[in-house]
Amino acid sequence: MKQNRLPERWSELDQRRFVIAETGFGTGLNFLAVWQWFELFREQNPDASLKELHFISFEKYPLSKQDLVKAHQSWPELAKYAEQLQAHYPIAVPECHRIVLADGAITLDLWFGDIKDCMPLVPTPNEGVVDCWFLDGFAPSKNPEMWNQELFNNMVKLAKQDCTCATFTAAGFVRRGLIEAGFDMKKRRASVPSET
Repeated sequence: MKQNRLPERWSELDQRRFVIAETGFGTGLNFLAVWQWFELFREQNPDASLKELHFISFEKYPLSKQDLVKAHQSWPELAKYAEQLQAHYPIAVPECHRIVLADGAITLDLWFGDIKDCMPLVPTPNEGVVDCWFLDGFAPSKNPEMWNQELFNNMVKLAKQDCTCATFTAAGFVRRGLIEAGFDMKKRRASVPSET
């Protein structure tokens, strides 16, 4: 999150909604952590333009609700968010499941299925929809078919002007592919662990 300059960018924002997309939902840890950050930001900045967070995530192999609940026990500091996600977590049928939380302030679009099939289905205006991307925390070697130029190009198609992306992978082909797609990549020191 810090690599995407969150929540600093939220302070500078002159729009009502900020959209984050991620290439692998997994246990939902990124979503829950961002929700916590967003709630804290709203408490500390009640007059900020930003009022809503929209999180778009793709997952080819969704966890069962039982496994999700078990995984969330590792992060008791996120329990109040995790319980709300668990209460609305969908069954693993393909395509988009929209979950609206926090009295409409949080929208989660959870796409179940292969990202290469789902990404082109995301409704996207000409100016793009995504303000920042989180790339899957798993190494490309664990899911090589996902990490390709088609993915990177589709990320750019969904991206707004000044969209950022962050990844923990050091794989050179990922960096080169993101640059070829149109991102300006810079190495930064990681300050938070990736989801495993």
